[in-house]
Amino acid sequence: MGVAHKTLKVKNVLISQPAPADLEKSPYKPVADKFGLKLVFKKLFQVEGIPAVEFRKNKINLLDYSGVVLTSRNAVDHYFRMAKEMRAQIPITMKFFCSSESVAFYIQTYIQYRKRKIFYGKQTTADLMEVVLKHKEEKFLFPCSEDSNSDVPAAFAKAKIPLKRAPMYRSVFSRVADEIRIEDFDMVLMFSPMGVKSLFENYPGFKQGKLLVGTFGLSVAEAACQSGLAVNLAAPTPTASSMAQALDEFLSELHKNSGDVEKTSQLFGHRVQQGLSSAKASRAVRTPAEMVAVKSKGIESKVAANKAAALAVIAGKKGGRSMVHAQK
Repeated sequence: MGVAHKTLKVKNVLISQPAPADLEKSPYKPVADKFGLKLVFKKLFQVEGIPAVEFRKNKINLLDYSGVVLTSRNAVDHYFRMAKEMRAQIPITMKFFCSSESVAFYIQTYIQYRKRKIFYGKQTTADLMEVVLKHKEEKFLFPCSEDSNSDVPAAFAKAKIPLKRAPMYRSVFSRVADEIRIEDFDMVLMFSPMGVKSLFENYPGFKQGKLLVGTFGLSVAEAACQSGLAVNLAAPTPTASSMAQALDEFLSELHKNSGDVEKTSQLFGHRVQQGLSSAKASRAVRTPAEMVAVKSKGIESKVAANKAAALAVIAGKKGGRSMVHAQK
């Protein structure tokens, strides 16, 4: 497992996302100005669409489904791309169930938003399922990545609602080692398990050393921990729904702690995303450090972790959480 350096002044940050069209309007710009950061945007992997001729082998007719579950912009892009390639005219009666408001609004890139039946949860799969359960009579299609490890299918299975998984795109490694030197950065922010894999693919023998690691989403934090990385910032946090906000919080705390990485990581690397689906509840509330510990220790450690998980889930239920649901 990587060992975080005791103290560190963060200046150079690698963000595994495409560069924004206008950095001045990017949510990262205020954070960069506030802390004097040099930001480099470089996605560590690429997404490529699965050709319609290959997709047809799955014998999936898009028009056989009355509800489409969309959890990312990539899913939106490739669903409508596939519909176009297969010459399928999406009817106005089609219902779209999105994981978040931002994904729901992105649909208007392809259709007139006000004339469609679009529903969305706040952020988590649990939120999404609350919306879905109100329309469980629909026939659901789930456009996703070929290598998707989403917990959506498991949530549908638990609710006993049929869901057809429809891989429409795949992730491939980007060759970035010739363009950027990972050792030039103080921190790297990753948003996909594929980004974690690509980090090691691009830099054979990579060791974390003093490099700080930020991840967005449970699956990314898990992938990082399983790869032996110490996760210093696990976003989203209870008070920051975006990575830019979480980074602001993390760096503010780091400066408050005079650059003490270990002390700061105890707060941000160990925070738990609330409201995770029950399909992952038994392990979702574990911290990155706990996930590694459970893997390396015996049954006794697993029992203790599960007990802590159960208590946290109960506490979360008592606190309650509202779900955003909109229909346009």
